[in-house]
Amino acid sequence: MAIYTPRQPSSRPRKGGRKPSLLKRIASLFSRPRSRQAVQRPQAVLAGAQRSWRWKQLFGNLLISSILLVIAIFLLWMGMKWLLGSDVFRLADIRILGEDKVSERQILDLAGLQQGGNLAEFNAGTAKKRIAMLPWIKHVEIHTRWPSTVEIRVEEFQPFALVNVEEGRARRLYYMSLSGILFAEADQGQELDYPVITGVLAGRDVQSGRFVQGSKAMLARQLLKIVARGSTILPIQAISEVHLDEERGIILYLVDHPFPVYFGTDRLYRKYNRLVRVLDQLYAKKLVDAVKEIRMDYIDDKVLVTGAQIDG
Repeated sequence: MAIYTPRQPSSRPRKGGRKPSLLKRIASLFSRPRSRQAVQRPQAVLAGAQRSWRWKQLFGNLLISSILLVIAIFLLWMGMKWLLGSDVFRLADIRILGEDKVSERQILDLAGLQQGGNLAEFNAGTAKKRIAMLPWIKHVEIHTRWPSTVEIRVEEFQPFALVNVEEGRARRLYYMSLSGILFAEADQGQELDYPVITGVLAGRDVQSGRFVQGSKAMLARQLLKIVARGSTILPIQAISEVHLDEERGIILYLVDHPFPVYFGTDRLYRKYNRLVRVLDQLYAKKLVDAVKEIRMDYIDDKVLVTGAQIDG
């Protein structure tokens, strides 16, 4: 009788054997990342250490920079304190040039300067702005020459005429420059030997210290500029008043004669040259004292002289 020995099952899966169940395959998927995370842990620890070291290095650099900045500020403060208290920058020479109507005392007070003061404390920009606020000052230049000299050069407005500005019942007399700027109010005791433009209304003829473009006041200034070019018969010194009339336009008055000269509002240059010829005849014939009025706006190319007979 033969003896039967049963076979041991093989570890290899047989072909056509059972496949792993779906549950086992899903479990295998979740088990793989764990092995990867275990491998990556040392890298994460290293990166964190590097970040920590960089932050410490940055903090150390900031601390050192802050300490150096504080030391620099302290040294600068000590240096400025020493300069302000020393005699190195004591003002020994203050020069003021170009002043006439404005006094040296006014300029020095506004600039904040005095002999023996410290040049390191002087602010040239602020001083320039303050001096420029004076009505007569047109331009200011300030030069500091270290260690102990300041030079202030001013340019003043030059009066060309006076302007009587009416604002309601108030009337104020202003100096006007050649460029047409009403720069300062005329005070008693100041020089007033200039032609006066009258009949000027605030708002209508003058705004912000200048004549309004297209106004009769602008024409009056233009006429005075024509006269200022020079004529022995009718120089600007012979003009007493230029009046603005609402209906008749510009009316001219002479210093030595009371009669009015009616100019109108157009062809001022041509009318001025014609007036010079008329006055030349009147002076030559000694008839000027008999004149009642002169109408330059009578008829085109015609002049009407009332009170005296002239040719043409």
